[in-house]
Amino acid sequence: MKITVPKSTVEAALAPILKMAAGTRLPVNALHTLAFRQDRQHIWLSCSLPGQQLSLAMPDAACDEKVAGFNVLLEPFQSLLAAAAGTIISIERDVNGIVLGCDGRILGRLTATPASDEKPPQTPKDADITVLPTNFAGFVLQAFSCAAEKDIPALTGVNVSSQGIAATDGKQLFHLPLPLQLKGDVTLPRSKVYTILKNLRWTSLAHWKTAGGEWMFAIAGDGFRYAANAMNVRYPQYRQVIPPEGAGDVSFTLTADGAKSLRAFLDGNREEAFATLTVHRDRIEIVETSGKELKSRSGTFEARSSSAGLPHAVSFNTCYLRQFLKMGFQSLSFPSKTTGPLVSSSGVGKYLFMPIGTPPGSRTPAPATASAPTPTPSHRTVPEAIVNPTTSKPSKIQPKEKPTMNQTITTPTAPSANSTSFSRVQPAVQANPLDETLASLAAIREQLSDLESRLLEAGRKIKAALVEQKLKERQYADATKKLERIRLAV
Repeated sequence: MKITVPKSTVEAALAPILKMAAGTRLPVNALHTLAFRQDRQHIWLSCSLPGQQLSLAMPDAACDEKVAGFNVLLEPFQSLLAAAAGTIISIERDVNGIVLGCDGRILGRLTATPASDEKPPQTPKDADITVLPTNFAGFVLQAFSCAAEKDIPALTGVNVSSQGIAATDGKQLFHLPLPLQLKGDVTLPRSKVYTILKNLRWTSLAHWKTAGGEWMFAIAGDGFRYAANAMNVRYPQYRQVIPPEGAGDVSFTLTADGAKSLRAFLDGNREEAFATLTVHRDRIEIVETSGKELKSRSGTFEARSSSAGLPHAVSFNTCYLRQFLKMGFQSLSFPSKTTGPLVSSSGVGKYLFMPIGTPPGSRTPAPATASAPTPTPSHRTVPEAIVNPTTSKPSKIQPKEKPTMNQTITTPTAPSANSTSFSRVQPAVQANPLDETLASLAAIREQLSDLESRLLEAGRKIKAALVEQKLKERQYADATKKLERIRLAV
């Protein structure tokens, strides 16, 4: 068996495999293996790691056999390929091993490893499969930015179903409806491979249950196939926490300049911070508090709102507002009379997160010029603890932990286990008499400012009326003079 292929084609197929292998730890004494396989359509270069396999096609490769395959160790092959100075690579298998050459010159000899050990997982005929829309890879990566890192294993993945894709960490949620023809749902685990393959066209997604009871999935695309173990968990019923359209009676839309300024404002402080956002007709005002010293800063940003009962305020962790802008949203809505999530009201998909420390019906917030009440959460008891599906022990909530969603989401620890839940907890905000006094003074100052603006507006209207009256008097005088001239002429 002999394979002839341009060096650039091998390097292009090898690059994603090297990135995948670099981020994966193997068992002791195990080595990364590279497989060459020939079928009736393509010659594939693939690498198998624990729980996953990535295969890439080499379209310019030629083989003297129709169906064949062999394996070599990845590191020696990479070293010999990097030393090649020509353009055409030849890979030939003989009785003594694998001979690697370039432009007719022998680069070295490699030892062949058993090909049967790296047999790629095949998609069964009864697998649940769907065609994927354009830019599906970008949607998946966007969803992973809202998934949990490690605290709740069931929430570390991205769920894909006929309802679309979704990800949540219990405090924020991203959902994008997509027309996927899936009978069931599959939860994709975290992997660097998605980023590696994001520039390639993803065409289909399949998932199935193996004979051993494990769930697997396979993503196929233009010139690649990635198969891996899916997460063996039942994903929470996230649609229960998405409010219906129109539930948020307070909304605003940032202008392009307002969004840019707000992004720069938030990037100016990378510490964990809490903010009170006040919605006005033509702007939003933000008072941010962060750090142990409770440092405060404020800003005003151009926005448009047609909501009733303004101004209205809401408080939250600024990391979610930063994520809101990062995902390309500019419109946000929330309820004024109940404690509900803040929801993106336009854009691709929906992004929502929970407020903190905002009493229902609060309408008279402190303006951006005043000191904001301290929103730092204090130590609290969780009424319904977040249960770790693997240990079945309640996770400890630290004093500085961010609040979770205000709804209870059913999250079974395993497909057949009892359900667990996680709930949002309101942080205790200690009242400060000085802050309350400053807030009252600021409110009075704002009322006086509004009164002054109204008086100035009334003065402008009176001046305009006087000017108009003088103009009419002049017109009357001119008309009188003309009539007098006409009488004299007659």
